[in-house]
Amino acid sequence: MGHLGSEELDKEAKAIKSGPILWMAAHPVAANLAMIVMIFGGLLILSQSKQEVFPEFDLDMVVASMAYPGASPEEIEQGIILSIEDAIKDIDGIGDITSTALEGFARVMAEIDDTDESIRISQDVKTAIDQISTFPVDAENLRVNLAKSEELVMKLALYGSVSELVLRNTAEHVRNMLEQHKDINLVSLSGVRNYEVHIEISQ
Repeated sequence: MGHLGSEELDKEAKAIKSGPILWMAAHPVAANLAMIVMIFGGLLILSQSKQEVFPEFDLDMVVASMAYPGASPEEIEQGIILSIEDAIKDIDGIGDITSTALEGFARVMAEIDDTDESIRISQDVKTAIDQISTFPVDAENLRVNLAKSEELVMKLALYGSVSELVLRNTAEHVRNMLEQHKDINLVSLSGVRNYEVHIEISQ
């Protein structure tokens, strides 16, 4: 056992003597040149790397939107949203479905369970929605697309000597108009309070 241990020690000593560290110690100029090449190569790659504060990426969600001018949220739900939900709920790869019914506008967001199949699932969703024949006659501007990361582009502030309710209704009207634009993906309201219902009963 002792003899075998001595052989192993000899092999390790030879490996150290012939290893890269010993070679670099014996050739300092080559080692310095290799280090300089690696530093400049790293700086070159770093200068060519794409840097973004908000990198663009596909979210695991398909968004379907449609305009129905002049329709109430109830008409939007009955005429558009329920039809879309029924058409896409059984598509393979679709998870939770979230819908929003606004005045004159409908939006349905479907989560994608399998991120590797996002394109295929979004195409299946579009195909299923295109086959719906029960949409209202006045419904228009159907769009189905993969949602992108939200990047703030602009903020609009509304103010005036009117009630808070009037300001909110005006803001919702502006939002609905902007959402119908083909180049705008998402418009959200901020700085507004939730609606409250007050019921007064006479004595």
